[in-house]
Amino acid sequence: MVARKDIIYKLLATKKKATSLQKLSEELETPMPHLLYTLKHLESEGLVEISFGEKKATIMVKAKTIDDYF
Repeated sequence: MVARKDIIYKLLATKKKATSLQKLSEELETPMPHLLYTLKHLESEGLVEISFGEKKATIMVKAKTIDDYF
């Protein structure tokens, strides 16, 4: 299953906190490389924030919402 950008953003926005790329990949049943590619597009549009988690090899993703700007 290939998750679309809008589905990925809506899922992240409802979580209201950062989630790991691995967990998101499992939840969406989408391979991590493809998901990361899509997330990079969302990041360039200013819709998500990609960062490294507390563990070095963990990539964390969080949706930016209107609350982030207030």
